[in-house]
Amino acid sequence: MPRGPQPFADAIRVARAIVALEGAALARAARQRDPAAVEAAGHALACRIAEALLEADREATAREAASRETIVA
Repeated sequence: MPRGPQPFADAIRVARAIVALEGAALARAARQRDPAAVEAAGHALACRIAEALLEADREATAREAASRETIVA
């Protein structure tokens, strides 16, 4: 049976995936003591977090609009 929307659990899963991928790249850059690589990895991490926040906001807005349509109908 498919799960319904679980915004908090989904957000935690997304955050863990971001940290696993982008955080690992940042850690590698830091271990190499490469300032340019650290800057690039930090930027990639920040951008991925921002993308995830925007995506979550879009999904919440869509769910809210769908629930309004259900109430009106």
